[in-house]
Amino acid sequence: MSFSFVDYLVAKKSVDDRALNRLVLRHLVDNLPAAPAEKPLRVLEVAAGIGAMFERLVEWQILGNADYTALDLSPACVAAAKEQLPAWAGQHGFQPEGAADGSLSLRRTGQQIRVRFEVADVVDFAARPHVAPPWDLLIAHAFFDLVDIAALLPGLLALLKPGGLFYFSINFDAETILVPEIEPALDRKVIDLYHRAMARQHVNNVALSGPAAGRYLFQHLRAANSQLIAAGSSDWVVFPGPAGYPASEAFFLHCIIDSIGNMLGDSAPVGVAPWLARRHAQIEQNELVYIAHNLDFVGRTSAG
Repeated sequence: MSFSFVDYLVAKKSVDDRALNRLVLRHLVDNLPAAPAEKPLRVLEVAAGIGAMFERLVEWQILGNADYTALDLSPACVAAAKEQLPAWAGQHGFQPEGAADGSLSLRRTGQQIRVRFEVADVVDFAARPHVAPPWDLLIAHAFFDLVDIAALLPGLLALLKPGGLFYFSINFDAETILVPEIEPALDRKVIDLYHRAMARQHVNNVALSGPAAGRYLFQHLRAANSQLIAAGSSDWVVFPGPAGYPASEAFFLHCIIDSIGNMLGDSAPVGVAPWLARRHAQIEQNELVYIAHNLDFVGRTSAG
C-alpha cells in the first residue's frame, strides 16, 4: 500500500492518546508555572508533525495561556497543521485570528494562546540567536529514536530557561510484539532484523539513536545535568474490538507492517514477502495485535 506521512500521523493520534502515561503527564501539570494572560507559558515543540500534541494539551486542559512555537522539518506536515487548526479552534470555542507573522491567536473566555507552526530543522533553529526570553517548556514527541541524542540534547535543553521543564513522550524502547504468531522462528528473525536496521540508520553520516532510544535517554539526561521528575511506560497497544479496530488504527497497522518491510529492504530473509502479506491479511481480518514499548519523561534543567 502507499501512504503519506501526514495520513500516518492522523491515524496514529488515537494510538498516542491511549498510550501517553497519565502519571507522567500529571507530574508535568503539577510542575507547570502559573501562566497569567500577561505572562503566558512559552512552549517550544520540536518535530511537531500535524499539531496533534498541541491540540491534545489544549483539549486535556493542560495548556492554559501560552505562546506556542511548533517546528517540523516537513513542509507537508506544517501545511496540514496550519490548514486544520482554524477549524479545530472554532470547534473548541476559540476565536482564531491570524497575524502577519503567520501565527494564529486563539481566544476564548479565560484563555489566550498564540501558536505558530514553522518549517525548520531543529539543529538550525537551536543555533539561531534568539532575542526572546528562553522557553519555559520543551516538548519532543516520538522524536529521539530519529536523531543522535548525545549530539542534539544539550543544545535543545539550552533553549530552556534555568529550571525549565521538558516533556519527552513516546520514546521507542526496542520492543515490538505482533500476535498471533505466524512462524515463531521467522517472527523473531524479522523483528530482530527490523530493530537492527533501525540501529544502523544514518542521516548525513550521523548515526541515529535507534530502537533503544528510550532507555538511553536516562543516561543522556543525567549527562546533560538535568533533573528527571518522572518517567513511565507509554506503550502502543493496538487491538481489534467487537467492531474492529477503532478510528483509523487499521490503517496505522498497515503502515507499521509496510515500514517493517521497507526497513528490511534487500536484506529481508527468505519468506518475508509472504510473512508481510499474512500480517496485512490479519489486519483485514481483525486479528492482529500490535504492541510497541515506549517511555515518557518529564524533567527540568538545572536551575543554576
